[in-house]
Amino acid sequence: MGYAFITFPAARAALAARLQDTGLVYWSQPGELDACLIESLRFHQALTGAYKQKIAFQTQLDTCFYDLPLLAGVTNGSAVAYTATDVEVANNVLAALIEPPLSAGWSGTGQFSIAQLQVALQNRLNRFLGDTGCTVTRQLVSNPPPPSEVVSLPDGTLDVRRTAWRPLPLPTGHPSYPAYPMGRMDEWSEQAYVPGAAQNPAQPYGYSTYGVPPVAIRMIPPPLDEGAIDSLLVLSGATVNLDPLNPVALGIPDNLSPALKWGVLADMLASDGPSRDYARAAYCERRYGEFVELAALTPSVLLADIANVGCGIGSVFDLDAFQPDWQRTSGSPSFAGMCGRNMACIGQTPDGVYGVGLWVSANAAVDTTGFLQVGRDQVGPVLDYAQHVACFKMGGAEFDQTTGLYRNMISIAKLQNARLSAVAFYRGQLEQPAQKSELQVNRLAV
Repeated sequence: MGYAFITFPAARAALAARLQDTGLVYWSQPGELDACLIESLRFHQALTGAYKQKIAFQTQLDTCFYDLPLLAGVTNGSAVAYTATDVEVANNVLAALIEPPLSAGWSGTGQFSIAQLQVALQNRLNRFLGDTGCTVTRQLVSNPPPPSEVVSLPDGTLDVRRTAWRPLPLPTGHPSYPAYPMGRMDEWSEQAYVPGAAQNPAQPYGYSTYGVPPVAIRMIPPPLDEGAIDSLLVLSGATVNLDPLNPVALGIPDNLSPALKWGVLADMLASDGPSRDYARAAYCERRYGEFVELAALTPSVLLADIANVGCGIGSVFDLDAFQPDWQRTSGSPSFAGMCGRNMACIGQTPDGVYGVGLWVSANAAVDTTGFLQVGRDQVGPVLDYAQHVACFKMGGAEFDQTTGLYRNMISIAKLQNARLSAVAFYRGQLEQPAQKSELQVNRLAV
């Protein structure tokens, strides 16, 4: 049973009244005020992680990696689904620019073009994935004939999060996908600690992405036998097409999807021509950076159980370090490891079907016919931020004067976080699994 105080339609009406546009004359685009409220709810959830839900799924025989947003048959799967699309983001951008929504024969005011919008959205999607590493994809990468040591990765590779050596042909008596974890190294550590590795092919136990061409890794030592690389990669985003009849899923967390709107607006308002608005472009760039920071802080999976028994939870690095044979021995799994926000691994490799339950910091609960799932003390700030977002299209001093409404959202989020920290003595540990892999195998040195 959730909150049952104010419905989404009532909140929309309250927002229209605040804007003194109950007839939706100025905010006339279909769903325009709904989009402002949805962004406000998502921003609130990204700031606090307060709305939580339990999802459940079943393991498959000899399958240890599970991409949570893509799993079928997940109880409460909407809690972790990635539903944001290119059309949704593009229409939010167009509404902010006082342009008509996407249609088959779209024609704007002349300040912007569909091609400009499409390029900006594609660039910001790829940049956001590279900036945050928030979505990890598992791929089997073929290795050239031994003893070749350099392996080419897909050209859309933005980052390498984990590799494991998979021998071929498959050994008998092993799970269908045995693999040996490979630790990250560089050329100096190879020369210092394993001199002569390059001259003595064997089963690889390390890899480097530093002293090689782009989109490649070098195995240490070179492989003696045929094999492949079981990899976890950050890949570039889907190709957007802005077709309102065939929207493209963006593959990023819903709560963070407003980042793309602000990034696209920053690019389009910073371009030369009649559309140039450097002041608002700078504001939009700051907002994009804010969501990049949130991507590193907001939790995803908190707790796990397997077969209704609480189990250990951490990162895939924990499994590789403390149970290095987890991916090549079958048995009853007892640990859930995360690599980023979306990819969970269950170790050891399941020898059958097991029920897995994960408590997650979920997508913001958005039901345009139901109740807003925020406390009564937070309804005002949620409406404040929605009003601030809606006023962006006004520009100038009228928009600048709404900055206090944005600050109200930040203030209530700080208060909510203080409450959560007070009632959860080990909140840092509970929220750590999705962040732990980046701490152990850090993406950025700052």
